[in-house]
Amino acid sequence: MRLSSSARFLLTRSRLSRIALPGALAIAAAAALAGAGERPAPAIAQVGRLLVPAALAAPATNAGAAQVALLATYPGAGRTTLHIVPVGGAKAGPALATLRHLGDAVVRARVVPRTPIVVATADARPSRDRSFNASLFRIEPHAEPVTLCDGVVHASRPLVTSDGRVFVSRGVAGPEPPPDGDLARLRVDALTIDEVDLATGATRTVHRHTGYLAFLAGAWGGKLVVYRVAPGSADIVLVNPDTGATRAIAPSIPPFARDFSIDEASGALVYQGRHEVDPHTWVIDRLDLGTGKRARIETSASNGLAPHVWPGGGLAYTPDRSKGLVLVGARAAVRGPLGAGVDAVQAVSPDAAWVAALHTNPSAFPVPFAIRAESGEVAAIPAPPGARVAVAGFVAAKEVPR
Repeated sequence: MRLSSSARFLLTRSRLSRIALPGALAIAAAAALAGAGERPAPAIAQVGRLLVPAALAAPATNAGAAQVALLATYPGAGRTTLHIVPVGGAKAGPALATLRHLGDAVVRARVVPRTPIVVATADARPSRDRSFNASLFRIEPHAEPVTLCDGVVHASRPLVTSDGRVFVSRGVAGPEPPPDGDLARLRVDALTIDEVDLATGATRTVHRHTGYLAFLAGAWGGKLVVYRVAPGSADIVLVNPDTGATRAIAPSIPPFARDFSIDEASGALVYQGRHEVDPHTWVIDRLDLGTGKRARIETSASNGLAPHVWPGGGLAYTPDRSKGLVLVGARAAVRGPLGAGVDAVQAVSPDAAWVAALHTNPSAFPVPFAIRAESGEVAAIPAPPGARVAVAGFVAAKEVPR
């Protein structure tokens, strides 16, 4: 199986959430790690058939008003199921739709705002080279999923703007580079950012790039924020999706950026990257999308920082895998709610009241959970046991057909 540079960049990121052991073993591993450090092992409780830290066992006050769309994929399976679950609930409930794809596909998804519709990418086309073998699907409760387009970058996640526009990263493989002695040369591909019509699947290219990666980092002020990597360069640009006009915001950065989130209030992009000089050091940087000025927030030996802007101000990240999530600069106090591991924020509710995250550990099933943004209160997000889980986002109860 071959993978292009695009896929390799994204696979490095996705391995944090790969699984191999049951949830009970995951919690045991987390307890062992926590016991070896300064924090005691978290108490264990049962939610459905899954063992989780006791912090998730009791429903949070008024948590039932929030619902999360999850996609669950069992290891090796050729299908993924859609579940819309209540925050603080006891079980995930029945599947509302079933997506069929290649066995053991990587699935990434987002909710379309103000609807129960989920757009998801999944490996769908058999191919020796998996770089662009994913397709984009429209998934709705109680309906057959619809294929919208093919040629999507493997393990990439669609971007859905606040007004419901859908964008994906796509590509066409370039020629294989000739041998260059003992040096491994990366293939250069023809990459595009395309807008996809949610109703018809019609696509329109809004940006082209020749290189290794064109990653949708977010949307701000009606523009797309795109992180690009090419031979000898990496940058962050703003793309006008209507005119195609492109403006470089960070013309030159190390080519290892990931975990992007946007602070709408200040117009800044926050992300993890590699230190400019020390290859063993990782950083969290804040990039002003208006001026291009960069500020360093954190420096660490850990490559699992997973930073994310917090609603109302502040930053959530994992400074140390042995301690879990920490929230700084916000009113709420959050420190390692699920113990050792990396906690990666996946979605924020439309009213900014709740944050959904995945708690991950090597060789363990990821555990989704929610945090009330204002208070730091933690609640369960029930998920089918024994499955890889993709958090698509929050859905209002009135939007879900019964």
